[in-house]
Amino acid sequence: MRNDGSVVLMMSPGVAPNRVGLTLIPPGSPVGDAKSWFSDQTNRLAQATGRVLNATQIKDQGGVLLRVILTQQQNSQKVRMIFFGYPTARGLSIPILLVPLAVADQDPRVATGTQYVMQLAAQKFELTSGPTSAGQPATAWRPKTDIDLTYHAKAIIPKERDVPIKNVYVFVGYAFGPSYGGVGTTMTWGQRATQQLLLLFENGVCAKTDLKGDNLAGHHQAEGFATMDAANPAAVAGAPYGHWTDNGSSIHIQWNSGAPSDLAKNGNTLEGKGERWTPFHLAEGQQLEGTFVRKMEAGLRSQWIVLHKNGTFEGDGVNVTMGGDLVSPNFPAHGSGTYEVHKGSMILYFANGFTQAIACMIDNAPNGDAKTVLLNGFPFERVR
Repeated sequence: MRNDGSVVLMMSPGVAPNRVGLTLIPPGSPVGDAKSWFSDQTNRLAQATGRVLNATQIKDQGGVLLRVILTQQQNSQKVRMIFFGYPTARGLSIPILLVPLAVADQDPRVATGTQYVMQLAAQKFELTSGPTSAGQPATAWRPKTDIDLTYHAKAIIPKERDVPIKNVYVFVGYAFGPSYGGVGTTMTWGQRATQQLLLLFENGVCAKTDLKGDNLAGHHQAEGFATMDAANPAAVAGAPYGHWTDNGSSIHIQWNSGAPSDLAKNGNTLEGKGERWTPFHLAEGQQLEGTFVRKMEAGLRSQWIVLHKNGTFEGDGVNVTMGGDLVSPNFPAHGSGTYEVHKGSMILYFANGFTQAIACMIDNAPNGDAKTVLLNGFPFERVR
């Protein structure tokens, strides 16, 4: 069992791909019709874990709402998310039974998990805040733990300390290293297909990161590079940083961790042992005009963002790009403000003061207008 103070995850014994899990989260406060609110919440929770493939209608079984959504996780595993909803003293609790597609509905673990949730519903069980000290509100208490499921957005580097990037290169091929599928999976080592970026900053700092993070484990991949503080020696003291020098015919890199690299110049590319780096352009300075939608299957709510050339935006559900309400609770689900595109990041400055950088790639149509905006790998397609 894992407990970070606001989320409890219980997993059955066995091999990771075939384990059944049960997630308990604090109750929410329905706005309007409880059934409609439950539908909206289950959509958001499912979309935050991966791609939604199918969803059932909501059923009411003796006062307990029930819905099943089939998702494809970021490690390509298909998982049935069985959502239950029942009223409690503080709102509506939504336990989630996680069942890999390879596990049959008749599996005893599924039956046991369902029976357990029904017992919780009968008792109107809800996760509550822990004990408080004098003058401390209950909602502020969090136990100490090395497990933190909450995403913490990094600050945007201020202009006076923002080091320009001189060159960016991309490598597409195979590399030896860790492969991690996401929550509920294990990390493995070996040869894996990879797409990496090499960033050479004007102050001699360099960094090598994955082109796409696909989850929030790597903040720079999820946020782009507007949060990378190349001017701070403490911030660039470890991996994946180093220092580079131009020797005329080659680029020499002394990595903070690992052996140095020598990359020979060949036209506009860099070549080393078993690797070839080609120029890559990060999104920078674009001011877009249009409505962009992340389209979902029929019956599921889509997310959208409207961008204007005057630097303003309105958005609904864009927080799913950074994990949704549970993972990134401070990211407004709905809101407006101003935006800028800088160093491969779309930076959203919300009117309420919250700021979030999101890794951004822009796919242009033949006429030069943006056709698709990729925000942390989530495609938002132009509809007008």
